[in-house]
Amino acid sequence: MKTGRIIKTAFRGLSKNKMRTFFMMIGIVIGIMAVTMVISVGLGAEERVMERVKKFGLESVMVFSGGGTQLMGSESGGLTTTLKLSDAEALVLQVSNINDVAPFSRMPNATVKYQELSSNPSIQGVTASYTSVWDIDVSEGRFISFEDDARMTRVCVIAPTVQKELFGEMDPIGEQIRIGNVPFEIIGILQPRGTSPGGGDMDNRVFIPLQTLMRRTANIDYLAGIKVQLKSIKDIDNTSANIKSILRERHKLTKGEPDDFRVITPTEVTQFAEKVSGTFNLFLVLVAGISLIAGGFVITNIMLISVSERKNEIGLHKAVGGRKKDIQMQFLLETITITFVGGVIGIVLGFIGAKIISLITEIPASYSWEGILTGIIFSSLVGLIAGMQPAKRASSLDPIEALRS
Repeated sequence: MKTGRIIKTAFRGLSKNKMRTFFMMIGIVIGIMAVTMVISVGLGAEERVMERVKKFGLESVMVFSGGGTQLMGSESGGLTTTLKLSDAEALVLQVSNINDVAPFSRMPNATVKYQELSSNPSIQGVTASYTSVWDIDVSEGRFISFEDDARMTRVCVIAPTVQKELFGEMDPIGEQIRIGNVPFEIIGILQPRGTSPGGGDMDNRVFIPLQTLMRRTANIDYLAGIKVQLKSIKDIDNTSANIKSILRERHKLTKGEPDDFRVITPTEVTQFAEKVSGTFNLFLVLVAGISLIAGGFVITNIMLISVSERKNEIGLHKAVGGRKKDIQMQFLLETITITFVGGVIGIVLGFIGAKIISLITEIPASYSWEGILTGIIFSSLVGLIAGMQPAKRASSLDPIEALRS
């Protein structure tokens, strides 16, 4: 039998029973739609994670108070109180690869009020170097200056989430808020930052001069952390080792005694982000894979039923000279066509689904040729595997017995 005739016969077989074809196709549509959504949302999430890593700063090192393996510092400022402002000053003087430092401390459990409204942002004490080290500036007004810090003035810069909660559309510059029971004048609004590598809202913050927080508001003498800006990322491992060595010496830690601080490099942040993203994507791929396997079983079973129902047709094909391999090719073409068309529909629906998820969760969906190619390959592969057993059974039927049934 000629190839063209085999193809024509296969399409005729599909069109004769549209409902059966639909039920075989629906499982593949759902499976490929899931795979496409997983790839699109997974790639988008990975891009978002890498954006957060870039916000951390690829040429920066973070030093947090407290030991252990936690990636980011505690919002409470850490249980240990050994990281001092003098440590930050010493690092600048003793480590040649350091360009600048941005020490910061936190005031835990503080309520911010404006008239009758209140909010619970993170209160951070920072220096003027914060903007250059973190590569950010104000969108309105000005940032905290060296003079503000030296004079321990009661001024503050608020981030967009705090502005929205307390002032709405009103211009807050020049207004006074109360942090605890202490009044602060708003001098600036920080540019939006989004979320941190750890997933926290970086726009739900209020910044006040570091010395004001330490001496006039929270009455503490320790830091929550220090962001270190490097001159070159090439020597980041040696620089990190230097920082650890200097801090251990300053904190009088003996050999074998654990660090009372944590040094986090961009490499560690990237590895952490990729690990989380990879685990999430693997889970979703497994779920999508199960859907495809289920769809494949559905196709196999329905095609086996179809073989029983079409014995007369198969017997007639064999009686007029149809070869065993022609019958096999016909049934394989039927299953591959079903899964291919189902795959294309699944890809389109998957992109639409990924877009809807993106709108609901604000996780960007990334559309790429990998998603399309993966969907087509998977659907065709499922069709090939699912069609083997029915094709083998159809081709092995005795033509005389088939015609009698």
